[in-house]
Amino acid sequence: MKRQRGITFVGMIFVGALIVLVAIVGIRLVPAYIEYATILNHVRELARSPDAKAASIAEIQQLFNRRAQIDDIRSVSGADLEITKDGEQVSIVAVYSRKVKLLGNVSACIDFTAASE
Repeated sequence: MKRQRGITFVGMIFVGALIVLVAIVGIRLVPAYIEYATILNHVRELARSPDAKAASIAEIQQLFNRRAQIDDIRSVSGADLEITKDGEQVSIVAVYSRKVKLLGNVSACIDFTAASE
């Protein structure tokens, strides 16, 4: 008689629970990374734009705040940006942390750095 091979019911439940756990964590973390990609895009666009090259630091912060309001960015504001100007070269860096609640009292703290360079 041949011995059967395969996964047991308990093993299948364990694998299913593991897949569900990974899916929940992924679903909770994806919005933070989407927001980071949006912030990075705005920072790079602002640094390259002709408006920013002729603007003061306060005006660049206002330009970012307008873009952040349109895209509903809440993790970073214009005041949080590190802006340096060297002639017409504009460098913008946004360093921030985002705390994401995962399950119960378990959270993930993610550090992001969005730089124009």
